[in-house]
Amino acid sequence: MKKKYVFWVASVFFGMVLAIPTQAQNAYQQKLDKGIQAFYQTDWDSAGTIFDELKQDNNKDPRAFFFDAMIPFWEYFFAGQNARAAEQFLQLSAEAIEKSNSRLRENPHDTTMVLMLSGLHGYRSLVAAGEKEYRTAIQSGMTGYKYTRQLLALDDDDPKALIGKGIFYYMIGSVPGELRWMTNMMGVKGNKSQGFEILEKAAQTDSYVSNDAKMVLVYLYKEEQRYGDALKHIEDLRSRYTNNIIFQFNYAELLEKVDQPLAAREAYQTVMNMENRNLRTLKMQSRARLQQF
Repeated sequence: MKKKYVFWVASVFFGMVLAIPTQAQNAYQQKLDKGIQAFYQTDWDSAGTIFDELKQDNNKDPRAFFFDAMIPFWEYFFAGQNARAAEQFLQLSAEAIEKSNSRLRENPHDTTMVLMLSGLHGYRSLVAAGEKEYRTAIQSGMTGYKYTRQLLALDDDDPKALIGKGIFYYMIGSVPGELRWMTNMMGVKGNKSQGFEILEKAAQTDSYVSNDAKMVLVYLYKEEQRYGDALKHIEDLRSRYTNNIIFQFNYAELLEKVDQPLAAREAYQTVMNMENRNLRTLKMQSRARLQQF
């Protein structure tokens, strides 16, 4: 699952921030932008504090709830899967879904809320699948895809919709054979190859969400042990967002996987030299890997 950061994260949907021309909303927007910048710098203490303050300032605006949920999502997918981060994400994302649904009921044509709900449910399906909770993954994936289809109906080449579609197809293709009856009964089809093809299309677009597609692809390619494909995308991300310790660590790990030990050692040392209070585990893992060379 990062200096001016103007795109959504994986995320994936950070570019959906609305600019509402009132003084209160402009202040909210500026504070939200600051939180997003802290998030991408993996300064999650600062980001979390800002998002908490925004939730108190306006507990009906879903955006801060959405972005706050992305902190444990990124921790889960890009800094080592653990049950605590998964549980925290599922809890925070449920709250964000509640807020987004409420806003959508007030304005059924609010495409930003549709996009947020597509992302939230889609990511919940990935986390559930990662925890082997495939029934929940299928249900969340189906719900997310319902919103994705609304976006596709507006523009079937919209990169934001392509990410949701790609994730859905990959998730359906990951369902174990003994649970295929559920997807067949629901009339849904999809496979991993289709998922990767759609996500690659999103990654190649000239839009802010191309970065989000690349982040998802890095994780999924690693899951499939397609390390060269993952390296291609992480090289681009870490070269542009040099202060992001998650990108730097994944770059080092993938260099090691493709048998480039000297480059991997240098990259792990870069992680060791970075200042980051939130992801000390990555520095610990880097130290352990360096001792193996």
